[in-house]
Order: sequence, then structure tokens, then C-alpha cells
Amino acid sequence: MIRRTLMQRNRELVDFEIDPVTRDARVIDASAEGDELLASIKPGLKDRESALLWLARKRSISALRDDKDDILSAFGARTPIDLVLRGHGLSLSDQFWYRAPGSAERWEDINFFDNEWDPSFGAAVFKRDYASLASCSPETPDVTTCGHSVKTWERSDDGIFLTKESLLPDGSDLMGAKLASDLCAHLFDEGGCVHIDIVERYGRHCSSSSLMLAADEELADGNRLRAMAGMQNEPGKTDGDHMTAELFQSLIEAYAAVGVADASAHIARMACCFCLTFTVDFHSGNFGAIRKVGADTWRPAPLFDFEGSFGIAVDESKVAVLLANPGFTRLFCARSFSFLDPSWDWSWYDPRVLGGFEDRIVEAIATNRSLPPGFEEAVTGLFAMQREYVNMIASA
Repeated sequence: MIRRTLMQRNRELVDFEIDPVTRDARVIDASAEGDELLASIKPGLKDRESALLWLARKRSISALRDDKDDILSAFGARTPIDLVLRGHGLSLSDQFWYRAPGSAERWEDINFFDNEWDPSFGAAVFKRDYASLASCSPETPDVTTCGHSVKTWERSDDGIFLTKESLLPDGSDLMGAKLASDLCAHLFDEGGCVHIDIVERYGRHCSSSSLMLAADEELADGNRLRAMAGMQNEPGKTDGDHMTAELFQSLIEAYAAVGVADASAHIARMACCFCLTFTVDFHSGNFGAIRKVGADTWRPAPLFDFEGSFGIAVDESKVAVLLANPGFTRLFCARSFSFLDPSWDWSWYDPRVLGGFEDRIVEAIATNRSLPPGFEEAVTGLFAMQREYVNMIASA
């Protein structure tokens, strides 16, 4: 068992022990506010131990990452949780971290905003030089960032950026995400979505997006947002074709419950973006709310993950199916992305902002030779169909 104190900035929340292999967790001592905070981590957790374990797993390298075993082996770590506990478990998303027994360390001494981290970790992973990880420090935000893609955080004079490697050699899967971020910028005010650029690292195609938080801000993802709003049960499935108007209505209520202004308009924008881009990678980790430390009110987090948008998927068979039967594809799209509600706040919507976006789609697809003939017509046709649907709902 490994003993740690869960901290939030300089507040001691709970002393605990955890076995990173068996995932047994035991609370040794907790403050009243620590108990209250743990209860707001995720709806449906039965006890404090479940909350601690869920938080530890959430800020760990994903079990779905292809190179997970290589990374763990290089550090001699038994599990992703074991690797996180080798350091402070720091994240760039919130102010939770782990402090070892007897330590007098403070947030100011170790956080990633005010202190450097070892960039050689990310470079080694991108170069597939896993042997050199043995000399790297586990004190890097790469260790606490979930998701299945190979990725690293990079710091430059312009800020902090998340760089994610393409899942395909030619980088074609990144194009849909880039297009979706461009469209999102038309629908949201400045700061409403995270801009994506396509870059190259060590000969590999990657996406690059800036960190949405300042040093004095924290993100509550969809799970914590619902818990803070008092929603003890999941309001519905949140993956792909299970998105519904009822689900988004519950998110409006969750945002409003934590003090987000114009929650209905924000969710309408979010749902509209998913409808127009055919985005299926939607779950509680891909949306949330942000607040400044010590503040009581939250604002919506920008949209920040558009994997698989515009039907540009990693699975080539899905692209082939899309083209094989255009009529069925249109019916499937109409059914899966018809969850907008005219009762939401649509006062922000101006149909003119989407005019001519088909040209942007055509331009992007024309630069990608790996997509089959006919893909351009299929995607622009689906986009035009969805735009008509959005216009109809917004004007109802």
C-alpha cells in the first residue's frame, strides 16, 4: 500500500492508502471539506474510497494506449496508477495533487504553471525511444493526461499546447478535427472552442491545441459538473448515436445549477456543432466548466475534442460504408444527429455564418489523397442536409 495525502492547492483533503495493483483504497483521515469535495467528484460513487480510486484512474495514462506497456516498463511501474504515484499526480486541468507523508511541499513549489517539467519524456515517446524514459522524470503532465492517442504537452513562449499524434501514417484522421474546430469558431464567441493546428513532430503528423486554462483556473469535467449540480445518476448515455435532446437538456440544468450564465445558449451551440460535424466522440470527459480559484461561479469550458468529425474516421471500413449506400448514410445521419430542441436559446444563431463552409470542406479534402473518390460529395451533402436541419430548428 502507498500512502499519500490528496491535496487541492494547499488544502489537505484526505490521507489515504492505495494499492496500485489491486486498486484497494483506504481512507485514513479526511476533513469535512475533503469529504464534501470527494462526494462531488462523480455521480453514483458509493464511498470516499471509490472517489479516490476513480480520481487516480482518471489522471493516469489510458489502458487503451498502444504504448502503455512500453512506458510502464521503462519506469519499472506496475500500473498507470503506480506511475502517477511516483510523482505528485499533477495535472494541467485542476489543482488536485498527491503529497507524500512528512513532506512540507506546497502548491507553489511543484505545480506545472510556475515550474518546469521534463520535456524529454514527450520527445522520447514521440521518437519511440522508450529505453530513454528510464532517465526521465515522471513529473510531467503527460503521465496524468488520459486518452488513447500518443500525446505530449509542450511549453513555448506562446503558451502551453497539447500535441497529439495522428492515428494514421498520413495524418488524414486529423483533418476532421481541424475542420470541426474551424466550424466551431463560427458558432462560438472568441474563447468558445479550442483552435486546432496540424503540425509535425519527429516526422509524425500531429494536432496541436492550446491549454484552455490560466494558472489560477481549474476545470470540472462533465462528471464533476453533474455531481456538483446534485445529479446522482447519469442522465443518459453520452456516446455517439445515443446523444438526445433529453441529455443536452440535463446538461443545461447542470450548468445552470453551478451558476453558468446563458447555459441554454451554450448547450445549443455545443449540440449544433455536433450536428453539423457528425462528431461521435462525446462523453463526460469532453466537456465541462471552468472557474477561477476561490470563485463561486463557473463558465462553460470551450469545446476541445473533435475526434472522428466529418466522418473522417481511423477505421477505413467506416468510410467505405459511408460511400457504399449514400441513401442509408443520409438516413443514419438524420437519425443520429437530430437531437436539437427549438425551446433552447437560439437568439445567438445567424445562418449566414455557415455560408460557404462547404468550400472549406472541399479544400481540406482535396489536400488529402488517401480519401476515396466520392468522399467529398458525400460529406458536403451531409453537411448541407444538417445545416438545413439547424436552420429549421433555430427559426422554429
